[in-house]
Formats: sequence, C-alpha cells, structure tokens
Amino acid sequence: TKMMTLYLLIEEVASGRYSLSTPLNVSAKAARQPPAKLGLKAGSTITVEQAARALAVKSANDVAIVIAENISGSESAFASKMTSKARALGLSRTRFVNASGLPDPAQVTTARDMASLGRALKNRFPQYGSYFRATSFSFNGRSYRATNNLLGKVAGVDGLKTGYISMAGYNLVATARRGNAQRMVVVMGGKSEGARDRQVTKLLEQSF
Repeated sequence: TKMMTLYLLIEEVASGRYSLSTPLNVSAKAARQPPAKLGLKAGSTITVEQAARALAVKSANDVAIVIAENISGSESAFASKMTSKARALGLSRTRFVNASGLPDPAQVTTARDMASLGRALKNRFPQYGSYFRATSFSFNGRSYRATNNLLGKVAGVDGLKTGYISMAGYNLVATARRGNAQRMVVVMGGKSEGARDRQVTKLLEQSF
C-alpha cells in the first residue's frame, strides 16, 4: 500500500505541483494513527522529502495519512486515486481503501500486481532509488532503522518495501542487482519476518 502512496507523492513532485521542500500539514487524524509511526503532532508539518523517506524506510502510518490528506483532501479520496492509478498501471486485481495498509478486508492485491507496481516505481522514478536503499532515516533528532532487513546483508539488494498486517502475514517486494543482472522477488504471507526474509533470499540466489 505504501508503495502506491509513495508513487502518487513522487508523481506530484514530477508534475511540479510539489517540490521536495513543500511542507505537508499534519491533521489530528494523521497524528492518531497506530505504530509504526513518527509520532507527528497535529498542527505540525513535514516536508515532502521527509515524508517520502519516512514512508520508504520506516513505513510510518501517520506519514501515509499526511500524504493522502494533503494530496486529495481526505484519505478516502486518495484511496480512490490509488485504485485508479493501479488500473492505469495494469494492476487488475488490486483495490485500495486506505493509504497506510492498515487492516481492511476490502483492501486486496496480488504478488503479481505488487511486482508490477515495484517495477513502475523503479523504472519511472529511478532518481529516488536511494530512498529505498537507505538503511536508516533521521527525523527530529531520532534515527529509525529500515524495515527491509536484507539491505546490506544480501548481495546486491537495493530496495524496495516491506509490509505486515496479521491478516496478510509478512510481505516483501525486494529488488537486487548483481553486475548487469537485475531481479525482483515478491513474497507475501510469510509466517514470520525471518521466514519471509529467508524465502526472498532463497529465490534471489536461485534466480541469479
């Protein structure tokens, strides 16, 4: 879910409507979101660049709502925009109803659709690849470690995004490059973080 939220935020920058330094306003709803979060305060602001990095590295739920509300006015309107973009990108079996990926049985996707979204992010916005490669993110004097445990541990891994909720299990879209060879692996429904990471690593090694 946050991959699509990021895609739409970066698209706003690419169109010129936002810059990386544009401040985004934090609402009370955004501030109330459950962890993982940055702990943003209602009435404060966060820049587009900070928001993008927080989403890519920390997977912050409060930041996802900030992005949604600033771009579309409400999270529900943004979710409709997310689903429309999914269709435009060929994600035929995906429906978004929120911007964070927090549990909702109406929100569905497939591994194939997430692979397509990951490829679109990598190919259309390669200049933001460093956001997904980062192993940490600093904000307001605190440092947050990346949720992608394979960065710096499995040869060539350079992104992309983790996800977890109880009804979906542990998920990861991982990209890697070794020499001129590039790979993407999508694992969904892992029983644990470690099991997911081992399966992704196994598939990458087999593929390379």
